[in-house]
Parts: sequence; structure tokens; C-alpha cells
Amino acid sequence: METVNKTRQTTQSELLSIAQDRLNSMIEAGTTALEIKSGYGLSLEDELKILRVIRQLKRQNMCQVASTFLGAHAVPVGTTPEDYTRLVVEEMIPAVHQQKLAEFCDVFCENGVFSPKLSTKILRAGASYGLRPKIHADQFNDSQGARVANDLRATSADHLVHSKTGELERMTKTSVIPVLLPASSHSLLNKDHAPVTEMLSMGLPVALGTDFSPSNWILGQLTVAAMAARGLRMKAADIIRGITINAARALHLQDSVGSIRNGKRANIVTLKVPNHKWIGYTYGEGIVDKVLIEGREVVRESKRVH
Repeated sequence: METVNKTRQTTQSELLSIAQDRLNSMIEAGTTALEIKSGYGLSLEDELKILRVIRQLKRQNMCQVASTFLGAHAVPVGTTPEDYTRLVVEEMIPAVHQQKLAEFCDVFCENGVFSPKLSTKILRAGASYGLRPKIHADQFNDSQGARVANDLRATSADHLVHSKTGELERMTKTSVIPVLLPASSHSLLNKDHAPVTEMLSMGLPVALGTDFSPSNWILGQLTVAAMAARGLRMKAADIIRGITINAARALHLQDSVGSIRNGKRANIVTLKVPNHKWIGYTYGEGIVDKVLIEGREVVRESKRVH
């Protein structure tokens, strides 16, 4: 709520300047496509303000930016989950749709926040306005978030630390992309991690994300790679898929980015390493050499080229 209060007090132009600096750091760290979620306004006016900043970032940067409405990130002080859900469904989602500010709708399905029933109501409302469903699922408990994701055939489900094996197996049929966030567990001093070995053995296309947030100040996927290698015991090849093609699938961008193929955008990152196994072995983004977006060099020797 401290971040919510500060976000409310910050102007749209100030938010844009802050966000652009962070985006520059992400590009220098090798990111060429990303998702940005709202969720720190928790009011109609402030959620729309955040989403307008995301829209401006899209317009002034070459990298692809997917915009996600996460108005149901927490329950504001002085209201109930049921009353706030009504505001999200009846006022926020229609306004987001009318102003064309997002492609996805997300919800934090967790005990004490939004129940499976309320989460389903919010995501169905979003889908009725063309916003593809995503979900924060089972981060701290088995809150049935994975079940909601499968029932709604969500694009992706984040966290999945405590999801039931049966629901993970269902994802092979519902095509929900599991997005694991090992840096989140690390930042919260939590030793619990999603069961990635089981997921990979099922054939699930596991994606990795930064979960950049006030509690988890990590901007680069190569830092996430190091944490995935240690905390999740992932191998380099699985990590590479997790931060490239599978991450693209989690944003419905697999037809344009995520792999090198004829007809794609030629987003390419070159690294100063002897071989691919250094991804996960090294910490930090000092190994980035060049970043190309649509074949154009935007980073040289780890620094933005303007």
C-alpha cells in the first residue's frame, strides 16, 4: 500500500520518466519484449494513469510491450473483496476496453485477496471485453488459482509454487503457459519454489519472468537465469527456452519473437561468453554484448545506442 500511495501521488509524466529509465536498463540487460502490469493504483483514475504510461512506452520504444490490467492486485483499505470486485468489473474493465489500454486482464488469486470465485468473475468480465485472462496463482498456498487458469484457458499463470500436480497436468491440454518467478521467492526469503522438474517432465513449456516489483528489484532475465539454475535446478537449455520462446508464448508473441526464424522480428542478443552453458552460471547482465531489435543495434557493449 505504500507503493500504491506513492503511485497515486506521482504524475503521469513522472511515472513515464521513471518507467523509461527502468526500461532502458532492461533493454541493456537483453530484453527485447516484455509485459508490464498495472496494479499499484487500485482506483479507476490511477489504474488508467498507469496503463496510459504503458501505452506511451509502447509508442516511444522499439521493443514490444504487452500491457496487462491488474486492477485486482490487492483490496484497497476500507473496502471488501466483493465490493472492490464490483468496481473492477463494472467500471474499470469497461474503461480499459473503451480506451484500448490493455491486451490482458490479470488477478491475484490468493487467500485473503481474491477468491477463486471472485477471480473467475473478474477474468470472465475481462474476456467479455476482449482482454485475455492471466492469473497470479498459488504463490503462497494452493488457492486453486491453477484450476481457475485451466477452467478459463488463461494465456498464462504466474508463480504456481503450491499448485496441485493434477492441475499442472491439465495445462498440457488447456495450453496455459506456466510462468515461474524464482527471483520472487528469493526476494521474499522463501525457500519454496515451483516444481519445475515435474513440469518439464510433463512437457510443459515453462517460461521465466523477473517479477520486477517493489519487493523484488530485478530487471534482467539473465539474473533470473542464475536463480533458476540454483533455486530451480534448471539446465541451461531449459532456461534459454524459458526466457525466449516460452516467454514469448506467455504474451502471445511467439509468432513474431522468441526464436530465430524466417519472418520474425530479428530480435537478437549476443553475449560475451564461451558457450550457452554460461547462461545460468553467471550472475547479472555484464555478459551482454549487443542487443538488436528488428535487426537494428540498440545496445552496444552493454550500453544503449541512441
